[in-house]
Amino acid sequence: MNILESIRIAFGALFTNKLRAALTMLGIIIGVGAVIGMLALGNGFQNFLNGQFAQLGAGNFYVAPFIDSNRLDVVNAARLTTSDASALVQPGRAPAVENVAIEWNERVQAVGASERGTYDVRAVTPSWFAVTPQDLAAGRIFGDDENLERARVAVIGRSVAAQLYGGMGTAVGQRINLNGVGFTVIGVLAAEEGSFSIGADPAEAIFIPYQTGLARLFRNQVSDQVNVGIMTVKARSVPEIDEAIRQVTLILREEHRLTYQDNDFSIINPEQIAAQFNVVIGGFNAFLGLVAGISLIVGGIGIMNIMLVSVTERTREIGLRKAVGARRRDIMLQFLIEALVLCLVGGMLGIMLGYLFSFVGTFILINLFAAEGAAASVSMANILLATSISAAIGIAFGFFPALQASRLNPIDALRTE
Repeated sequence: MNILESIRIAFGALFTNKLRAALTMLGIIIGVGAVIGMLALGNGFQNFLNGQFAQLGAGNFYVAPFIDSNRLDVVNAARLTTSDASALVQPGRAPAVENVAIEWNERVQAVGASERGTYDVRAVTPSWFAVTPQDLAAGRIFGDDENLERARVAVIGRSVAAQLYGGMGTAVGQRINLNGVGFTVIGVLAAEEGSFSIGADPAEAIFIPYQTGLARLFRNQVSDQVNVGIMTVKARSVPEIDEAIRQVTLILREEHRLTYQDNDFSIINPEQIAAQFNVVIGGFNAFLGLVAGISLIVGGIGIMNIMLVSVTERTREIGLRKAVGARRRDIMLQFLIEALVLCLVGGMLGIMLGYLFSFVGTFILINLFAAEGAAASVSMANILLATSISAAIGIAFGFFPALQASRLNPIDALRTE
């Protein structure tokens, strides 16, 4: 008996007992669907997180005036100043550093047109717009001259423009009062609300020149030790981030005159954070896949059970085939192929169910959790994995019934009622 004839007989048996076959395949269908759906959602969420971290700017890392106060060996207070930023951009001191931006962030009362609200005001150097990818919806950004002159100009987020002025088109050129100090709106950022950022959401923030903020709004909040809330450092390239971090650490320790003491600042590397998130998500995906795989084992046991029943029901048929010349391997191959067909058909249906799970999961992530860009993606690797698992289950759990069928004595089999 050739393989094609065995496959034809297997499909004939499948269609002869449709309900029994469907119930037998149910465990495989659910298991494969769950594996495909879970992996697709995991891939989608991983892509979403990577996209969010990419919004911070390729090659960027951050320095903050923060120390772990719970450490027993901490002897210095946190320190980060504008002179530190100047030291980093001195020619030759940090060759791996391309640019540095500094900022100070506070919540203030803002009044524009006839509306008012409380917003985060981010006093930044103009280089912030160069190291952080931001598009303008209207107007322009402020420059170095305006920063040095402490000009009272502001760039606002699109949500601020909508709330205070009714839209982005009417905001440019308008006056805005921040804690009673008047500013002129010169630009509106295009970033959507919910954009990932270190610091306040750009769509809901107001940006003013750094020197203006320190002189006119935050004079009482800063000190000689700390007048920089966060420092954004851009490496010359992504592969040079580690070297840039090493150089920045050495320079800041020199500037702060640290010898044996721990750092009185903290460095935040989004690349490392993203890698840690990816490891966690990968582990979580593996756990979910393992849980979903339990139903595959249950489905395999169901297939073994139904194949044993099939061997019992077709004992006379097996005896007749052996009597007319069928070899043990022919009988064994026949039942193995029947189990394999059951699993592969169940696997195909499971893949379709997995696509359905991924669509439902994508809808939940986007609409309930506002995770734009977290679309589940079913990869060809996942499909091949599910198909391979289905085939492996068919062979593994169909082997014993096939072996039992092949060992039947033809005379005893023909006597069976």
